[in-house]
Formats: sequence, C-alpha cells, structure tokens
Amino acid sequence: MMSITVGGVVITDVVQQRAELQTVRAQLAAIYDRFDPRVPERLLAREAEIVTLVNRAEGLREIVERWDQAKIARANILAGWEIVQAFTEGDA
Repeated sequence: MMSITVGGVVITDVVQQRAELQTVRAQLAAIYDRFDPRVPERLLAREAEIVTLVNRAEGLREIVERWDQAKIARANILAGWEIVQAFTEGDA
C-alpha cells in the first residue's frame, strides 16, 4: 500500500484531497469571475475568504503533487525490479 506523510499525518489516498482541490479552485474562480485587476479594491470585502481559499488550495496542491511524485517513484522502482527479475530469469 502506498502512503505519504505530510505534516506528521500519514496519507494513504488522495481522492478526497483531489476533489476538495477542485472545489476550492471553483470557489476561487467564482470569486474572481469578471474581476478587473485595475480595481482590486472591489474584492477587499472578501480578502479573508480569498486568503483562506488560496492557502487551502496551495496545501491541497502540495499534497496531491507529493502523492503523484511518490506514485511515479514507486512505479520506477517496480519497473526496475521487473527488469532485474527478467535478467535473473534469463541467467537461469
């Protein structure tokens, strides 16, 4: 079973984090719908909400990326093992 440790917490699946990340991104997209960067003051009333969502999105993105990197590393190690097994069987 694959797992990663983030902030001292062992994570064995990131399906929930991926779904939450999509939700948070959609919430941010809705906030910034029709946003005019020339007038950021229009969103000042939502600054705390924006900061909270951005921080949550970054944390979730980090977890998902670490999971994906670990998954690739695991696949590379298993591929190496298969090659070693093939060499060993060829020597028999």
